[in-house]
Amino acid sequence: MRSSGRLLVLSHAPPVEVSRRASGGRPRRAAGGLADALNDAMREHGGMWVAWTARAADGELAPADTGLAYPVRSVGLKERDATTFYAGFANQVLWPLCHMFPNRCRFQPAFWTAYQQANERFAAAVRAEAAAGDLVWVNDFHLSLVPGLLRAAGVPVRVGLFWHLPFPPPSLFGVCPWRTELLAGMLGADLIGLQTDGDTQNFLDCVRHFLDLPSDEERTRVRLPGRDVHVVALPVGIEAARLQEQAEDAAVRAHASRLRTTLGADVILLGVDRLDYTKGIPDRLLAFERFLERHPEWRRRVSLVQITVPSQFHVPEFREMKRTIDEIVGRVTGRFSFDGRSPLAYVYTAFDLEQLAAYYVAADVALITPLRDGMNLVAKEYVACHSRGDGILILSEFAGAARELREALPVNPYDTEAIRRQIVVALAMSPEERRTRMQALGAKVAARDVRWWASSFLGLLAGYE
Repeated sequence: MRSSGRLLVLSHAPPVEVSRRASGGRPRRAAGGLADALNDAMREHGGMWVAWTARAADGELAPADTGLAYPVRSVGLKERDATTFYAGFANQVLWPLCHMFPNRCRFQPAFWTAYQQANERFAAAVRAEAAAGDLVWVNDFHLSLVPGLLRAAGVPVRVGLFWHLPFPPPSLFGVCPWRTELLAGMLGADLIGLQTDGDTQNFLDCVRHFLDLPSDEERTRVRLPGRDVHVVALPVGIEAARLQEQAEDAAVRAHASRLRTTLGADVILLGVDRLDYTKGIPDRLLAFERFLERHPEWRRRVSLVQITVPSQFHVPEFREMKRTIDEIVGRVTGRFSFDGRSPLAYVYTAFDLEQLAAYYVAADVALITPLRDGMNLVAKEYVACHSRGDGILILSEFAGAARELREALPVNPYDTEAIRRQIVVALAMSPEERRTRMQALGAKVAARDVRWWASSFLGLLAGYE
């Protein structure tokens, strides 16, 4: 039995950028990502996006205000409450916990209270809008209690939850004081999506261990009284066709050529990350420093461009990490610069997709080495920009993308010597092997793009019985 109702999408962030001011300029549409992936589904079902828009009061942004094909329902949270919910519980409890950094967790009861209250506000917004037969898609770890709250209220909708982070095993998830409440909230959904088979297994293990609920391993579902919760692995994709088109654009390729001229290197390595301790940026820079030490013949021929995007997460660990990165960059630049040229270019800013595409095209090697990542879409974006088969991807074993992108050069991101060795392998790789690897990677990225991901999840949710 398939749903013919509307689609209500929930996420912490809206598909438009909205000023904190109550009135003012027109909201700016966010580029790419989940919003673009769901536009087709929104048009098919009709629906509404529910999000916190940095405004204190509830309200609605009409399509005429946003340029979107659907309205955006703003969940009103006071700035202090929103900060405690977002920068507090979401990013100082769940974020480090799921990325396997329990020593960075701050299990403060005030964080948990704010998280509960925010989830209740989101659930109330859905109750006010939902009608029988609607589909509700809850996105990510910020809103894991919403499915349980909707079910407890008897809202006659089908609920899907997609968890974008890695899901930790019971030995790690169990350190959270609110582990049972989180799991019970998630199990209010009819369908739970995770990035990899490993994440799915970890979730099922946690449910068995902490809730003592039976699960069907073969069919990956949790058995509850009167119903089953389906649990699936669906790796998030990217807008592969759009990126490939951008990479072939004459202006983008001209920009890439200028970058290579400016850097003055025979070979360019590229890292692109948000400022976050999970991304392994200091380890990567130390590995590159080791490479320059061990291979002096490359010092004037190679350049590593590290693009670091400032983080929205205002937590002390990120400030400390930025200082560490700045120190390493300064040391490497001081040690290995020659005739005014440094083999390391550090760029601390955000880029739009067109600018980033030029860096992807210019780079001979992508050095993607997060310590832990749910997926890592940068790896897929780099692949999409090298459809000519002229790139090499070095990829952390602990990124979710590594489960799919097996033709990449795998590396343990904690092992600086291993990263150094893989840089050497990449630089020595023949054009034929590069082409073979990249064409295989490109086929995978194109086949499982973001629209495949969105339509697969919604198809499972709508067809769930």
